[in-house]
Amino acid sequence: MAIGRPPTPTERKRRLGNPGGRPLPDTSNVVALPPVEDRPPDQLGPAGKAIWEVIAECSWIGQTDRPAVVMLCELFDRRQDFMARLESSDPVLFTEKGYAYANPLVGMLSTLDREIARQLGALGLTPTDRTRMGLAEVKAKSKLQELLENRQRRG
Repeated sequence: MAIGRPPTPTERKRRLGNPGGRPLPDTSNVVALPPVEDRPPDQLGPAGKAIWEVIAECSWIGQTDRPAVVMLCELFDRRQDFMARLESSDPVLFTEKGYAYANPLVGMLSTLDREIARQLGALGLTPTDRTRMGLAEVKAKSKLQELLENRQRRG
């Protein structure tokens, strides 16, 4: 695992005017990817289709990301199925001798949630990953907004 700050995305460097002064890659060979299809695959259930609709709105998700998007949607369908099964059964099961143990679905859900989080991150669908990609930066107020507010208060 790398230690330290993640590298600044090239897009952010271009917007900031290349503060480091290092040469940036040439953009003449950059190709715009076709967007992912609006229509979800037929095998998806309700949870998967709902996620598909959200992801289809993301401008950075392209047609080449389709396998990863389909996998993510299927993971959400599987999670919904596991949750329904867990609600219809006991979270604690007992052996014939009376020993209690957790329902295996609890562990499976935990593993599935980690996989969903990993897949969301790979597609840039979490706030942290969008910031790393240079697509979004969440700030309560920009420095310019603070200066303008201070100016209005004084004037």
